[in-house]
Amino acid sequence: MIDVLVLMLPIFTMIAVGSLFVWRGWFPAEGLPVLNRFVMNACIPVLLFSAITNGESLSDFSWLNAFTYAVGSLGSVAVLWPFLRYGLREPQAQSIILALGGATANTIFLGFPIAAAFIPERATEAFSWVVFAEVAIIMPLITTLALLFEERDEGNALSAALAALFRSPVVLGLIAGFAFLATGLSLPDWGDQVITSIVSAAPFVALFVIGGSILQFRMSRSGPRVFTVTLAKLFVHPLAVGAAFCVVFGWAETVTRDAILFSCMPLFLSFVAFCGRHGVGDVGASAIVMSTLFGAITVPIVLGFLF
Repeated sequence: MIDVLVLMLPIFTMIAVGSLFVWRGWFPAEGLPVLNRFVMNACIPVLLFSAITNGESLSDFSWLNAFTYAVGSLGSVAVLWPFLRYGLREPQAQSIILALGGATANTIFLGFPIAAAFIPERATEAFSWVVFAEVAIIMPLITTLALLFEERDEGNALSAALAALFRSPVVLGLIAGFAFLATGLSLPDWGDQVITSIVSAAPFVALFVIGGSILQFRMSRSGPRVFTVTLAKLFVHPLAVGAAFCVVFGWAETVTRDAILFSCMPLFLSFVAFCGRHGVGDVGASAIVMSTLFGAITVPIVLGFLF
């Protein structure tokens, strides 16, 4: 456990630095969206492109890993959704979108920096199939279901979801990587140097953004819903993903521990935007704060168990 805390120390320090700079006014809070866009629009698409093109062919991509991760994550949704709907009497669309919190982690801003510290030789590859599972399977499915159950007229929910999906820089990075891999070409040395430079900036900027952004969210009084989503994210999600990987691969395989590492992360920051779309943005923001605070305790414990 001491080794885990030592590896986590730089990560917590960067998050604390982000919080300190925004709190003291040394970095303007309005500048955080700019850094966020830099990570999402530049660093992450390039990182995904690099991870995918490191394979020799399309068959080398870890398709089974991605689908197993998606199945495990949707298993967490299957637990959280009915509890929100029937246990807490949440309306159908709101219960579905809140259930997304039990299936998607802060993979980009927190998962990758931690993976880079704990499994540096596998971090990029694992990151690619986890993100593929989240942005190509889990998010489109859950958000489309929420739109379908929304009471007001929203037009074609599937078309709207697909249009938003294919405008995402993350998805474009995935598509570009698969397309380039299909050509069988390789990047020149100068191209590799550019990619390496961009990717190296991602973990540090991402952690700074988390530290600053967490101060912008406020806790609401929606206690039961916030607690339920947080509990599902930090406990049910990694358990469901771990169970799925144990069934398919077995506990002894490193891929099982890699999947649990990513799934035990707190909620992703954009969860508040998804929730706000259906009138529960306050619950989403509070769940982000609570899962991040409690995640500072649970994530080191899980990592200590795994490694």
